[in-house]
Amino acid sequence: MKKLLLVSTTLLLALWCNLLYAQTGWISQTNPLGSGEQAMIGKVQFVSNGEGWISCGNGGLLHTTDAGFNWSFINPFPADTVQRSNDPGNVMSWVDENHGWIIGTLMSNEEAAGVVVFYTTDGGTNWQKKVLSTEAGTMSVQLQFIDVNTGWVLLFNFNTVTATFLKTTDGGNNWAPIGGRGIFYYADVNIGYAFSGSGFNGGEPPFTIYKTTDGGINWVQQFEDNTPGTFNAMYFSDLNNGWVVGDTGKVLKTTDGGANWTFVTNTGVNPYERCKAVFALDANNVWISNKQSDIAQTPILLHTTNGGISWATMITPFGDQFGYNAIFSIFFNDVNNGWITGDWGKIAWYTIPISVDGKTNNVSDYYLKQNYPNPFNPSTRIQYSINNSEFVSLKVYDVLGNEIAVLVNEEKSAGDYEVEFNASGLTSGVYFYQLKSGSYLETKQMLLMK
Repeated sequence: MKKLLLVSTTLLLALWCNLLYAQTGWISQTNPLGSGEQAMIGKVQFVSNGEGWISCGNGGLLHTTDAGFNWSFINPFPADTVQRSNDPGNVMSWVDENHGWIIGTLMSNEEAAGVVVFYTTDGGTNWQKKVLSTEAGTMSVQLQFIDVNTGWVLLFNFNTVTATFLKTTDGGNNWAPIGGRGIFYYADVNIGYAFSGSGFNGGEPPFTIYKTTDGGINWVQQFEDNTPGTFNAMYFSDLNNGWVVGDTGKVLKTTDGGANWTFVTNTGVNPYERCKAVFALDANNVWISNKQSDIAQTPILLHTTNGGISWATMITPFGDQFGYNAIFSIFFNDVNNGWITGDWGKIAWYTIPISVDGKTNNVSDYYLKQNYPNPFNPSTRIQYSINNSEFVSLKVYDVLGNEIAVLVNEEKSAGDYEVEFNASGLTSGVYFYQLKSGSYLETKQMLLMK
């Protein structure tokens, strides 16, 4: 009886937590690989509002066409033994819905034995591969494409302690050596940035930022930091605005293409905390992940909407009692929809309830109540009120803005109403319902859990 009570309490707490995150924007998503080391994932990137990809540590990818409510596992070449790094998440690159690349380490007897790139030109229907190295000890580190033709990779050999930078100008069919200075980020085909550290593993100061203006042939030092704490990630939203984040709470910013780098000190991050990932939607909207080093703590995202003048804290649904709670990758389609990946195969989606057509209202004596029950399966009730006799529309939409159901579409007298929505033919996920009546417009979200 005690065990049953404990299980029931745990389920109720889990449901309460899921509701809390849904109300505040973050919703956990299901990794088909499960959780733990076998489910490790890395970079997340969406090519449209609904279609996205995640790199997997076991050589495959996760793919969704419904904003992540359902993820499927794809292994382009299952006969190959491939592993890839997850942290940082920089081993995959898509430039549009059709063209994508992912790099991995070939394995032999559980040892690194070369590097391979998988790539597609038809949205993942068919894949090709290009072996870049079969040298013992060589592993993949990073890959980035800027368009359908131009891309760069970074390889590292642990036996010889040497890095190799390669570039392609024909979509990945042929690769040639190119200059490099460390972990890179290219803003266009010519302008790129890189950072590196000193010491055997690059973890000692000084930490340096470099720039190239000829696609990687030549590099010029821009900035040197002699304080403890490695750089972990870099992102440029355009040719001028860029960010670098790292250990000991480091956040750096440039607004002039790297001519000047300044430390951002108002984020609220403490010196013992680590910033491991950064994503910039534009010059104003930037997200940075933050966690305490090896301490059990729910990781957070820091978000600015004004280029770093002020910051807000976003609580994520990640966290682990053993400290496995790092966020590896961040991607936002717009300010209202984003995804993160983290330790042990965790995925989460951020969304806020917005009007499907972007309008708002200020009309009093109208209301649209939250559906009940919520979450629901398969039916729920929606109550609303109008204060004039007028034409009323109550419709349901999916996360992509597609109309799913029309619950009301007729002239109504002033009064209170209740309608039932049956979602037996729909898949689990978040849906929006919107009421229109005269100049009144309101939208709310509901969660279907089957």
